[in-house]
Amino acid sequence: MPAVGDFVETWRAMEEIYRSGRSKAIGVSNFQPNHLDRLRAETDVLPAVNQVEVHPYFTQTDVRSYGVEHDIVTEAWSPIAQGKVLDDPTIGRIAKRYGKTPAQVTLRWHIQRGDVVFPKSATRSRVQENFAIFDFELADDDVTDISLLDREERIGPHPDKFNAMP
Repeated sequence: MPAVGDFVETWRAMEEIYRSGRSKAIGVSNFQPNHLDRLRAETDVLPAVNQVEVHPYFTQTDVRSYGVEHDIVTEAWSPIAQGKVLDDPTIGRIAKRYGKTPAQVTLRWHIQRGDVVFPKSATRSRVQENFAIFDFELADDDVTDISLLDREERIGPHPDKFNAMP
């Protein structure tokens, strides 16, 4: 929340917790490259993880590339775009070819790109379905086809403009 507080001061407090051994890793959420650059310039410990909105309609290539370059893991929140990608014809075509659901194909796409995903569901069968993504691998062309669905379509607010808790 850029207008609410100084994230660098908050990060320094987290660094103290990390250095004391009370935490094995520390991370951030919704940080863009400019935020991460500021942490790099003004603090000592880089985040282990950056949890950001990532899904086929919003691939966040620049944020993910920055993470790869600086050993920051990308964790995708809303990995299936709150269900919006499940009716996508490209994902549906790929899912049919593998005998998988669109959700499974989308989660597998994340895994193969190196994202960490924690899909949420209150339905036991969907939770089980979400785990059944390690018995197949998408072809490179399928990963590319899904990545090309990027519309830069956010579901959540822009990190530079989010200044209040809902």
